[in-house]
Amino acid sequence: MKNNKAIRAILIFGIALFISCEKSGEFGSWSGNTKVGIQPFGDVAQREIDSVKMSIEKMYDFEVVVLNPVKLPKNAYTEIRYPRYRADTLVQWLTDHKPDSVDIVIGLTNKDISITKYKKGTKKIKEPTWQYRDFGIYGLGRVKGSACVVSSNRLHKNGTKAQFYTRLTRISCHEIGHVLGLHHCPEKACLMNDANEKISTIDNSTGVLCESCWKKID
Repeated sequence: MKNNKAIRAILIFGIALFISCEKSGEFGSWSGNTKVGIQPFGDVAQREIDSVKMSIEKMYDFEVVVLNPVKLPKNAYTEIRYPRYRADTLVQWLTDHKPDSVDIVIGLTNKDISITKYKKGTKKIKEPTWQYRDFGIYGLGRVKGSACVVSSNRLHKNGTKAQFYTRLTRISCHEIGHVLGLHHCPEKACLMNDANEKISTIDNSTGVLCESCWKKID
């Protein structure tokens, strides 16, 4: 992994997310030899795939390959509130089907994805339960796992086309950060700051990791 953080800090392409994360362990050891596979779910626009590929390459200096598209797994589909797909189920599917040729796999979909949100430190669903039982999100990554997923479905809201791609790449790199072992960061400008259910948090981010987060994965 390159150590020139000055270059990382000035990347304009919009590298960096919401979002949610699943806890799974402590920090891992990663290098420039790490290979990431982008797994398109269904008909994902080529420009979206290319944008995510470029952002991960520039942000983390990883090799990135694009896998053949697959259908969204049926067991992830839900109609608890709306027709959409459970993000935790998608992350598990990606984990189970990750090719041996890649170290990390990131799923991309244009369908809405969701999770159940719980009160911090409890197994009780956050209130109002009707909203958080099946809550729509931008992406989900398993901390120190091997997979994450990002949805472009909600990223067009109140934004230009340029903002859409900035959001998409930032969220993708944020979720990769979780896989690398990073939890949410309290630094508001850091890529790993929790979006707290607001797209504006993503828009206002610097799009890069803070010095503290870089040190944890370097």
